[in-house]
Amino acid sequence: MILGNPAIFTLLGFGFSVGVLGVQQLLSYPELIGAAVYAIVVGAIAEFVGGMWCFARGETYMASIVATFGAWLIGYFLLVTQGASLKLFHPLSGALFCLLLIPPVIMLTVPAIKMRLAGLVWAFIFLIALLLFLGLANLPLAGARTFQKIAGVCGIVSAIILWSLAWKAIRQMAEQSS
Repeated sequence: MILGNPAIFTLLGFGFSVGVLGVQQLLSYPELIGAAVYAIVVGAIAEFVGGMWCFARGETYMASIVATFGAWLIGYFLLVTQGASLKLFHPLSGALFCLLLIPPVIMLTVPAIKMRLAGLVWAFIFLIALLLFLGLANLPLAGARTFQKIAGVCGIVSAIILWSLAWKAIRQMAEQSS
């Protein structure tokens, strides 16, 4: 019996991080900021470690996806924590950090489209929307609060999609081990 699919670990951690971030953005209670910040760390670790595990197994596409997001989440965590402590964080920095991840994510979406991986394509669509609206929420715009709430919904939907992909991988693993 082989029980070793790194995609499960990474998708569950990724879903957890964007799910908690989504709830925090949607409700925007200050009491939820701590949960969101540490969920980002959990997701970053899961994705980066999972990405390295995928690279080691020769699964370079999944590895590229999760390692990219994992490294980005590590940077985002440092920006909103250490950056704030060092007075380097500014909402425009947060916006830039989110918005400039969109082009690489679009590039990572292309193979999923070509391989007809519908679940992954939907995950990318909502992750791109999350990044877009999270970035816009940090800009000095009249609709920033609305963008924040839309980002929250996109985070929650992303989490549900990522968890459904993980559940599919868990079921496949269970079927193979029977």
